Amino acid sequence: MFAKLYGPDDHQVLVKLDEGDEGPEVRFYFKPAGLGICSSALIFKDDADDAWDRAEAAFAGIDEQKAMEVVEGIKESLANHFGEG
Repeated sequence: MFAKLYGPDDHQVLVKLDEGDEGPEVRFYFKPAGLGICSSALIFKDDADDAWDRAEAAFAGIDEQKAMEVVEGIKESLANHFGEG
């Protein structure tokens, strides 16, 4: 599995395991109120021999509750700094 989709239509969170510019990453996609689609990633640097293993373990450990908590924290930070969110 390389992607997980959580939440109702108006608050969905997509979590994706992928190759990023700096190495494997677990990226969270979400759409805060008043903004377009945003994303934030856990990046596992390629210079570590176990980067993919750690990224896969992190991805496997993300369930709906964790995904929503991560995104709600980001949305709160956006709202505090830029309004809405």
